[in-house]
Amino acid sequence: MHIENNSRTQRYHDLDFVRATAMLLGLLLHVCIFFMPPHKYFWGTGEYFGDVLDLQFLNFIHLFRMQLFFFMAGFFAELVIDRKGLHHFVNDRLKRIVLPFIIGLVLLMPLHILLVGKGGYYATTMDGLTLLEKLKPFLFFGILDPDGPLQDGLIHLWFIFYLIIFYVVYLCLRPLNRFPLIQKLCNWQSLIDFTVSHRWGFLLLGAFTFPLQYLLKTAFFPPSGFNVPIVSLTLYFVFYLFGVAFYRQRHLLAKLGDNAWYYFAFSVPFFILISEPTDRLDQSVSVVSSITTWTFIDLGSSSFALPAVWYEGIFHNGYHKVLIVLSRSVLCWSMCFAFIGLTHRYLSQPRKSIRYLADSAYWVYWVHLPITFKLSYMAQSVEGLNALTKSYLVLVFSSLLIFASYHWCVRYTWLGDYFMGCRKSKTDPNELQFKFPTFLRKVMLPAVSIGILIFCFGSLLHYNNEFKQPQVLVEAYVARQRSTLDAVDSIDGISDRHGNTPLHAAAKMPEGKRRYDTMPVLLSKCSNPNLQNDFGRTALFIAVKTGNKGDIEQLLGAGADINIGDRYGHTPAHAAAILVGNRNEKVSNSYFEILQILIRNGADLSATDYRDRTVQDCLMMFSGRKLEPALLPELRDSLSCTTPVSGDPPK
Repeated sequence: MHIENNSRTQRYHDLDFVRATAMLLGLLLHVCIFFMPPHKYFWGTGEYFGDVLDLQFLNFIHLFRMQLFFFMAGFFAELVIDRKGLHHFVNDRLKRIVLPFIIGLVLLMPLHILLVGKGGYYATTMDGLTLLEKLKPFLFFGILDPDGPLQDGLIHLWFIFYLIIFYVVYLCLRPLNRFPLIQKLCNWQSLIDFTVSHRWGFLLLGAFTFPLQYLLKTAFFPPSGFNVPIVSLTLYFVFYLFGVAFYRQRHLLAKLGDNAWYYFAFSVPFFILISEPTDRLDQSVSVVSSITTWTFIDLGSSSFALPAVWYEGIFHNGYHKVLIVLSRSVLCWSMCFAFIGLTHRYLSQPRKSIRYLADSAYWVYWVHLPITFKLSYMAQSVEGLNALTKSYLVLVFSSLLIFASYHWCVRYTWLGDYFMGCRKSKTDPNELQFKFPTFLRKVMLPAVSIGILIFCFGSLLHYNNEFKQPQVLVEAYVARQRSTLDAVDSIDGISDRHGNTPLHAAAKMPEGKRRYDTMPVLLSKCSNPNLQNDFGRTALFIAVKTGNKGDIEQLLGAGADINIGDRYGHTPAHAAAILVGNRNEKVSNSYFEILQILIRNGADLSATDYRDRTVQDCLMMFSGRKLEPALLPELRDSLSCTTPVSGDPPK
């Protein structure tokens, strides 16, 4: 039995739980990212035997979580305005959103960046620095370090920043709804009624948001900082507006409940299939995508700059990208509907445990990142445990610490007024069941039982991974412990699922962040430095793309072929010429120097890419710069070469 939806005093316990879960899932996501397979090279890499299940959890959560959160944010914002008025809404959001956000920027963000080490846990960017020297580049966004670049890291606070923008924009646009013409042009009510009332309506919504999602640089779009990509912001704002309009059609919650299992059954098979194609799509993009951006700030020079949107950086891979992005867009809506429908169907009635989770979610999300990240980093170096078990133990212990901090520092204190709306009283009889010792007794047996199952399953995954020698790939990238590479006689035959060898992995890491130079060690154990990954790229190509001049010199010295093109026909010289188009002058000049190095070492300037462009054509097209034969006499011989090196057009 459901409570009548037209009651202005009704509490939406189910949707409270949806909003809370969207935040609490961040706890799981930010543990999983440390224990993924070795082909996911990023600042958190360091687990030698990462497992695919952690990757699947991350892909699943990331597919719809933040869209769901903004959906619920719009719903509850309109609810507060409708019930308590605009003045109360503004005061409440200033107190509970804006003020904690400012405090988080001043206290939480610097703490987090110190723990991570700025460039990553295994980077050297902060080695040997004093505490003040470590703080200066990012404290107050670089104000204390005027020579440094604009600091844009918002860590997990980016979603709060987006939310504040949405509140401001919506409050500015809201008065326009009084005009009949605007009401007709923005008639969300009929769209919501149709798409929710019909089982297949989410397909229409997926088609509606598809253009925005297609314009993103990557199908798996990451979060951002203050320098907001306008397309990402617009896409999330659509979900916020949908939540606003859905509040006015909230009687349709019953329809979502009726169709919830249908949405879920539709989503799961496609979700399993979409992860790998998405990864390959993002890995296979042209190097032009590296200079494509929807942002308005050049972080390297702290200056405003127009978005640099290159056609090839967005439109690529033909119908494959269309199919993948459209599938993800549709799946996002179907999972949002499934999640809301299931909670409305089974959790509409008040439950104390669900209410506790809903009350704690905001605090948990605020403080979880430094704790989960630090514990995960420590667990990466623990031997004798499989990655899945490590991630589970980190999740359990970090959850205990975080919920303990909530129970003792927030729930019954003044902080509760900011993170819950109103603190609880310890003398309330309803609070007796939430004593922390009681909670521990309830969760201990299930936690241990689940842990045993996870250990068994994780051991099977670990056994299978050992034969692939992933530790060599990871070590080549993170440069954590040289003995790992010294123990291997040869790296021949070792590669990740995208065909990247240890040489590729090493070339992906910027040279200035390594604790030791992995490249000479790897070259001494490699018989062929010219192996190409699934996208036709050699380690030399990757080194050029990363901007590693030392790696380029070492690879060329080891016999790397300078004229091998990728699937777009882009040779390393093409890649350097394209990247000279970076809108940051310092970065642009660095790639121009790399281009000169390649030319001096015999790069074929007459080689053409899949659009019949030579290196000089790319240089002129993307940066407006030219190679002057008078400055580089070697060009005269290079320009006389007539043998093209062109790749097949990308499929």
